[in-house]
Amino acid sequence: MKIRVADVSDVDSLFELNKMFNGDEITTEKIIADSISNNKQETVFVAIVDNETVGFCCVQLFKSMCYDSNYVEITELFVEEECRNQGIATALMKYTEEYFLNRGIKGYQLFTGKYNEVAQAFYENIGYKKSNEIMYRKRL
Repeated sequence: MKIRVADVSDVDSLFELNKMFNGDEITTEKIIADSISNNKQETVFVAIVDNETVGFCCVQLFKSMCYDSNYVEITELFVEEECRNQGIATALMKYTEEYFLNRGIKGYQLFTGKYNEVAQAFYENIGYKKSNEIMYRKRL
């Protein structure tokens, strides 16, 4: 298994994985390519097994005048179903944390579904703690 930062050569694989994760018609190859090439706020990591991209982790960098240090939010974590329970998600998260270790990051946050008990157990197992914050959304 290899974990690395995604580049434009990963666009097709990321597009297919994202369709599995978020469904059809959520994004396009063009949007993914543009984000990988130009979005300095987001870093995408890929997991490769036997020369196939089988998972990804998207991370957003947050900087605010309100805090003395930056933090990152893991916005997406996905591993193909047939490749789960092989340590791939753990490797993606570990690589992500190590990548940001020397970049002034003091904390990580993520959101998962209220009823996604498998993901909750996974995150708690790798050291994340539930918070008392509630997320609100407004779609325009």
